[in-house]
Amino acid sequence: MDIQMKKYSINRDENLKKPSKETMAKYKDFTHISHEYDRLTKRPKVPLYKDKRMFIVLLIILMIAYLVSQANEESKSESDATATEQVN
Repeated sequence: MDIQMKKYSINRDENLKKPSKETMAKYKDFTHISHEYDRLTKRPKVPLYKDKRMFIVLLIILMIAYLVSQANEESKSESDATATEQVN
């Protein structure tokens, strides 16, 4: 097994890139950053049936399931009718 190590070079002669004071001041608002973090990571408190978009998605899924079950019942009744006709 031949393991090849990649050669990395570290340039210590270049100047470090530092953010501007305005950029640093923007990120020093810890309450705003904490609020945004909580908003992104915590689950929504609204139940699924009260959220308009999720309610519509659930309704569409239920309608599709209903239509599939109706089509399945129709195909079963047609196959039963065909089978009884063939027997007679």
